[in-house]
Amino acid sequence: MCNLKLLTVLGLFVSVLSITDDLDLGISDEAGFERQLREQGFSGREISAFMQEHRAAAQEALDEAESGEFVRWNEANGYRECDRFKTRQYGFQGAGKDCTGCLKPYSYAQICAKFECPPFLPGVIACGFEARRILSARWAVTTIDTADIENGYRDAFWRLFKYVNRANDQGVRIASSVYTVSKWSLGGFLGQVEGGQMAVYIPSEFQANPPAPTDSQVSVETWADIETYDRVFGGDRPNNLKALTKAYRLLKRSLQLKDIEYDNNMVMTFEYVKPGCGSQRSEIAVVGA
Repeated sequence: MCNLKLLTVLGLFVSVLSITDDLDLGISDEAGFERQLREQGFSGREISAFMQEHRAAAQEALDEAESGEFVRWNEANGYRECDRFKTRQYGFQGAGKDCTGCLKPYSYAQICAKFECPPFLPGVIACGFEARRILSARWAVTTIDTADIENGYRDAFWRLFKYVNRANDQGVRIASSVYTVSKWSLGGFLGQVEGGQMAVYIPSEFQANPPAPTDSQVSVETWADIETYDRVFGGDRPNNLKALTKAYRLLKRSLQLKDIEYDNNMVMTFEYVKPGCGSQRSEIAVVGA
């Protein structure tokens, strides 16, 4: 089974693979997920419901894989690759090395057809990247303790998990899957982190009257429009850190080729993850200047 990291069993999830080589939330398999749910204080009834959803997601991925629907790489990526990157200078090892179904990303269109993405407008699509303008909306936000980044990241994850799953003043489950984003403020390069936030998009059903968090470390914020430039680095990758670092380098080069300016002090990573080969999408993004 491919690596599984969950916010609410399914979802578009943002990780900090750029920051740490092995950030394990302890939920990479059924047993680990169940153990973490118990440690977080969920009831037996709640755990049973989460595990049932997890197994259903795994079966759905298997059914999709067996359906035989073929998506071309350019369509899966959302853009075409730059010809200059298909050389050994940029680490290209030949098409045969990069053509397994597990490595191919799940397309953004497929994700948004299944789950509610935040409102966005598609932007320029050029070789090596695509742009999106994510429109203003309300998000549930929590700060990541970057002084102890592994525990800080894990704690932020569970605070938002609980908010979505009834830890709010309305006592409602906001969604079974949500779009999640983390923003990382950098000190000039990918590995130097000065601050971080993790946030979940509040679905349209609750945008007008979002449930207030019961945890004081979670807040509801209205974010302004933001322009992002995105490049895929997976698919399911056995070494996501290496793939992400390469994608970040190629993304910056792609933007330079188009004379597009961006903020060097912020990076975002998006990761849609569910059980099953060919069911993942990982992106790195920078923000327009």
